[in-house]
Amino acid sequence: MLEQWAAAPAPARIALVALAVALAVSVATDLREGRILNAVTYPALLVCAGCVVWLGGLSLLLEASFGACICAAPLAVALWRGWMGAGDVKLMALAGLVAGAAAGWALSLSVLVDVAVAGGLQALLWIAAARLRGRPAPRTVPYALAIAAGVSWAFVSGVALF
Repeated sequence: MLEQWAAAPAPARIALVALAVALAVSVATDLREGRILNAVTYPALLVCAGCVVWLGGLSLLLEASFGACICAAPLAVALWRGWMGAGDVKLMALAGLVAGAAAGWALSLSVLVDVAVAGGLQALLWIAAARLRGRPAPRTVPYALAIAAGVSWAFVSGVALF
């Protein structure tokens, strides 16, 4: 895997680093403040979109945008229903953009499935931890952690967890 990283063109490495930094910062702020910051997601989206255009022009950007839609659309529905925050949707759009540019819609779909599985496991662990402490089940879960775990798994393994 290290050889693949070294052989990747510079724009691909820049996009992956921007995604990794956005995920790491978002996990920290979501755990601490319960928020994913626009100051993190918007610049990362711009950097990654620029890298995608640099790598393959507008045709690759269109394909990557389809990946962003695959990842963000279900979360946008959850946002509309009041179940999720907008930062989660933007972070998933970023992950889908990079996944779509890297390997097309199939990797974006794997990202979506892996994040959903990680989110379910995280929610179960949060509920179990609350019960062990004698507290009520949490009403919210910092979903950036699940997004980071699912995205990491999808990019490292290249396959969905199902």
